[in-house]
Amino acid sequence: MGKGWWMADVPCPESVCDELAAVLADLFGVGVQVQDNAVRLYLSAEKAASDWKTVLEKVVENFHASLGLPWAGAVNYGFCEDADWNARWKEGFKPLRVGRRLVITPTWESYTPQAHDVVLTLDPGMAFGTGHHETTRLCLEWLEDVMATWSSAPAPSLLDVGTGSGILALAGALLGFRPVMAVDNDADAIEIAQKNQILNPKAASVQFFMGTAENVPGRFAVVVANIQAGPLMAMADVLAQKVEPGGRLGLCGLLEEQVSEVTRRYEALGFGKERHRQAGPWVLVAMRCRA
Repeated sequence: MGKGWWMADVPCPESVCDELAAVLADLFGVGVQVQDNAVRLYLSAEKAASDWKTVLEKVVENFHASLGLPWAGAVNYGFCEDADWNARWKEGFKPLRVGRRLVITPTWESYTPQAHDVVLTLDPGMAFGTGHHETTRLCLEWLEDVMATWSSAPAPSLLDVGTGSGILALAGALLGFRPVMAVDNDADAIEIAQKNQILNPKAASVQFFMGTAENVPGRFAVVVANIQAGPLMAMADVLAQKVEPGGRLGLCGLLEEQVSEVTRRYEALGFGKERHRQAGPWVLVAMRCRA
């Protein structure tokens, strides 16, 4: 098999597509697309394990069984050469307004800004984060609200944990957070985020780090982590140390049934829950450091 990307369309009831997407994104470490009654993922042909199809189908079968849903094993597979890959995933990425002012626009689409628009130009590549997924939108809307209600000087600092395409960090800088730092343990994601930074000169001050939150110096007025419940639980002690006393913490990538457990974990570390926001099955929990 030459260079390119394996594509898999996994049929799934629409009501649980987001939940399956989270499972597959975590399993294969890639971004996924939620479509009508299906989840699509792409895997690099050079990096995919020889038994990845078997693993995929077994995980999906177990997922359906855990919910009492039938599963026929009818995954639709395809292969995209490198040149075809770009055309395939770009089809569904159009300029998107998020919140009151933010507009996420891909490099290959033209957009005429309206008054007061904050425009972020993006080419996400293989990294997670285009603004179209509910979790990304929840985080962007929360950051916009935090910045809009910030009443004291100086501007709040921001740490984006698990930055992916860099969308949250770059949007934060455009909204006025200073300084802004971002970290990801995927070298490809950091490379993509830095390329997106070049597309947005007004966000040139953002600093990107390869590794985990422990590798980022200092504490921050605002920390956002759009990951998943498991990693958020595992890194709770580290994240708690990154938030200034009185600072804000946004935890996203949670399903409804995971909110209570994650909230209790961070409350035990000195955080109080402010509110939560929900889009579909996904939830962002906003907390404040009491210490």
